[in-house]
Amino acid sequence: MVEPDVSELYHGCMLGTSIARFAAATDEELLAGWRAGVAGAGELLFERHYEPVRRYFRNKVPAAVRRDLVQETFLACVQARDRFQQRSSFRAYLLGIAHHRMIDYLRAAPRHRDTLDPGELILADLCPAGEDAIAAKRERRLLLRALRGLPFAVQAVLELRYWESMSDPEIADILEEPLGTVKTRLRSGRLALEARLAELSGSAEELRSTLDSLQRWASRVRGGTVPLAAPGRDDPRAD
Repeated sequence: MVEPDVSELYHGCMLGTSIARFAAATDEELLAGWRAGVAGAGELLFERHYEPVRRYFRNKVPAAVRRDLVQETFLACVQARDRFQQRSSFRAYLLGIAHHRMIDYLRAAPRHRDTLDPGELILADLCPAGEDAIAAKRERRLLLRALRGLPFAVQAVLELRYWESMSDPEIADILEEPLGTVKTRLRSGRLALEARLAELSGSAEELRSTLDSLQRWASRVRGGTVPLAAPGRDDPRAD
């Protein structure tokens, strides 16, 4: 990997002659600038990736807890700034930290302590509803509730795929799981999710509509295409 030209980035920012270029810098350039003390580089890097971190927590914990976990994620990133080896994207690295914060939260909660494997927890049974409480459309509420009704390990895999369009290797890296395990969870998780949706849906038409919405989730990709369905107009991440 070619090292970013930190000095050029620095001078462009300090002289105010390249604000647009600073904003268009790659994550690697911003990270290098942050490590080198470039004013604003770290803030811009975090601003760029705030929404993926928030989305990771949004359907798992109540809003007050989500805010705390988002803060803890970015604080942990600051404390471990120099440990990122750039073997994966910075977004995947941040989401990996978020996943660890979520696991720590589940293990620390008194009512969860007797559970040996947090991945087997079903969040719908443990804490109040998350994002489904504010999702505007019924099929999206059904999707969010169905996801929360799956074991946490399966929910995390599916949400990383559908919301963040992460590849199998990226998900394996975030969750620190073998690639084969991730592939298996994606296959079995889709089937379990469809079965759960069938239970929650009031009619065959509503089930079809909800599954269509699910496929649109999977087709919304940053910089690529998840080969599960054609793109749709709605983006449920904006709910």
